[in-house]
Amino acid sequence: MSAGSGQSDPPEASLRAWAGGAGRVYQAAGDQYIHEGLPAAPAAVTNTLPRDTFAFEGRDQELRELVDAVRRRTEAGELLPIYTIDGMPGVGKTAFAVHTAHLLADGFPDGTLFVDLHAHTAGQLPVEPADALGSLLSIVGVAAQYIPAGMDARAAMWRDRLAGKRVLLVLDNAAGHHQVEPLLPGTENCLVLVTSRRRLSALGATVPLPLGVLSAAQATALLATLSGRDLSGIEAAADTVVRLCGHLPLAISLLAGRLRHHPSWLVEDLIEDLADAQTRLDELQAEDTAVATTFELSYQRLPEDRKAFFRRLGLHPGEDIDDQAAAALAGIPLVQARRHLTALHDDHLIDEPRRRRYRMHDLIRDYTRALAGHDGPSKGEEAIGQLFDYYQRTAALADRHLGPALRTNIPANPGVSDSPVPTTRETALHWMETERANLLACAEHTIRQNQHPRLLRFAEAMAGFLRQAGPWDRAIEIHRAATAAAEHDADPPAQAKALVHLTIVQYLSGAYPPAREAAKRALTLYRDLGDLPGQAAALCHLGIIHELTNEHEPATQALERSLALYRCLDDRKGQADAITHLGIVRYWSSDYPGGSELLEQAVMLYREVGDLPGQANASYHLGLIRWLIDDYPGAAEALEKSMTLHRGSGNRLGMAEAQNWLGAVWRTIGEYEAATRAQSDALAVFREMGSRFDEAEALYNLGVTSWSTEDYDTAAEFLEASLLACRELDNPLGEADSLCVLGSVHRHTGDHAKATELLDKSLTLYRELDNELGEAATLNEIGALLFASGRHAEALEHYEFALRLARSVNGPFEEAVALAGIGRHAHHERETVTAIAHFRDALAILQRIGAAAAKKMELELTALEKADQG
Repeated sequence: MSAGSGQSDPPEASLRAWAGGAGRVYQAAGDQYIHEGLPAAPAAVTNTLPRDTFAFEGRDQELRELVDAVRRRTEAGELLPIYTIDGMPGVGKTAFAVHTAHLLADGFPDGTLFVDLHAHTAGQLPVEPADALGSLLSIVGVAAQYIPAGMDARAAMWRDRLAGKRVLLVLDNAAGHHQVEPLLPGTENCLVLVTSRRRLSALGATVPLPLGVLSAAQATALLATLSGRDLSGIEAAADTVVRLCGHLPLAISLLAGRLRHHPSWLVEDLIEDLADAQTRLDELQAEDTAVATTFELSYQRLPEDRKAFFRRLGLHPGEDIDDQAAAALAGIPLVQARRHLTALHDDHLIDEPRRRRYRMHDLIRDYTRALAGHDGPSKGEEAIGQLFDYYQRTAALADRHLGPALRTNIPANPGVSDSPVPTTRETALHWMETERANLLACAEHTIRQNQHPRLLRFAEAMAGFLRQAGPWDRAIEIHRAATAAAEHDADPPAQAKALVHLTIVQYLSGAYPPAREAAKRALTLYRDLGDLPGQAAALCHLGIIHELTNEHEPATQALERSLALYRCLDDRKGQADAITHLGIVRYWSSDYPGGSELLEQAVMLYREVGDLPGQANASYHLGLIRWLIDDYPGAAEALEKSMTLHRGSGNRLGMAEAQNWLGAVWRTIGEYEAATRAQSDALAVFREMGSRFDEAEALYNLGVTSWSTEDYDTAAEFLEASLLACRELDNPLGEADSLCVLGSVHRHTGDHAKATELLDKSLTLYRELDNELGEAATLNEIGALLFASGRHAEALEHYEFALRLARSVNGPFEEAVALAGIGRHAHHERETVTAIAHFRDALAILQRIGAAAAKKMELELTALEKADQG
């Protein structure tokens, strides 16, 4: 372009004007040169706002807060701050600013001006402040010959022209505070809206308005409006499309335009094209507008070292990353990584949802991974290797505080000297909880890439944490893959260890048959290796599986063999493990004194070796024994101790198990709301972790609690769900428990035939399991059913049998129930004195153990005594 004098502009003049030269003014608002001689001052332009969008969706809260704040300040005559609207590329900053300006325009009668500063415009350099000022002065009516040459002079004139006026100024697409500051009016009556991809934290007296992506509902509404399609009936497909667009307004608008111009296309047709991350960005373009281009403009503004760092971030397999992992991934010092992360955050190329934890938008991640691919596979693998070594090393250090044994195969990580070293169980748990999703993502990457040695190290380092925190389905996947990797690499010790880890998470999740098979395979491998500690561990876990499937004899045999080996090895922690489960087998066989003795012995051993999780587990089972024999204060004490210990070791599952049965104690003493709350909270944890066994127990307890409050419909729902789970798990004891209470529900609702069927099944199961306390409870319930059916003699037989069983196993609650049943039979036979005696004995027992049922029994006894006296 030639100047008025005929001289050629320098090369950059085609992009950046030299204002004040030869009567030429660059008008940023229109992106054009205006050639003038020496005319009179032109008329001032009072509105250069772009047309408002017809499809403005979402942002209701941000828009309302901004508009209300401006109007409130205006009415009060207060100073208007500068509002900086920032966000990632394509998030709709300009649309928001323009829409806001149109809504507020009536309040600024002296002009509504819009200037594009071109910080990120393809083919253009950012507008210099002096050029923008020249354009603005021309817009407000200053003739070219009167526009001063220097930026400071122009800024002064600009402020003078706006003095006392009410102007709304939109400065769009700003590069930074240096570009914006000279353009600001000097009067408090003007409103300035600045949009930028950068956080303009250095710009003083501002109110930041960061814009994120749209919500799912807002994104779907935008797709419907822009495409002109009725999305009712295809909500799932529409939701999938906007999710694959990352809820980014620009991406949605591009796809909506394609739908509008291709009437034969269906929304569903877009899903397949977008589902592939490699091609998603290729699909999100129309004519000369593309999502990838908006990202490219931001990327190209970065210095070279930051570009390389940004590309490395795209290789991370997880959803977020902290500063230390980023340093490891890039192979740079932590202080340098923090500097890059801060700058990328300021540029809205990454978000910081929590302090020093960063996340990329899905589409930016796709873009960045494509960039990283250009660096070549070797550089990518090197970066991934550095990251994985960092995660595995730190996880192994954390596992020292979580697992029973020290880890010795911890690789050095020379590229990162600032990696964290957890020094306590609490810090180890916190780090593992925070990084769980990333660790799982890394492990899955090693599985997909067949990186066997790295997978084995990851599986080992994460085993202790996954065992207590889950999710178990993912843990099973990892340990199964580790087992296969070790077998492929002909590494029997690693294979045996992986099988033990697999065994544990399988039986924790209720997958007993595959757990039993894995334990047997591990035992065989350890025997072939002559590894006595390994054999002891495999036998212990095999015994636990037999215990969980109510195979008491094989469970006892396996656990006693494990105990013998642990004693030979002088492994007191191992001894405590085996003794704990022998105690569980004892009390599940109705030997409550024997179970208590063994569990108390285990607690002492755990205390000697400082094993808090072991103490917590043994205390939990002691609490269950005390609850079963109706020692409610003792049960509460043991269960609360278990919860405290589990809380200290960060074991959510253990805490939930203790909480579930503490709820049972509260229910028995009449604290029904507390019981329901505790059991509901426990159920949520069990479902989150995938523990079907514990879920079945929580459902059972909730059913009994509902039964206790005579909410029989709710009780039936919980108990039927528990019954189904127990049958799926092949858990006959849990099945018998649920059948017994479900039979009682049907008795109370008048369905005696169904009650008879369920109670007969329950009684059969209890007898097969040699569970005398359960048998006594079912006999009592059958006695009540027979009595209600008028079969009084048969009822008496069942009550008397239940009484003998309850006394033989020291079950005072069922003893009291049987005594009351016998008393009701005596009352029916007009043997009032005998009836009163039995009721008094039953009441004394219930009062002694603190059961809520004592109140009802007392009322029944009082009524009987009054009738006798009358």
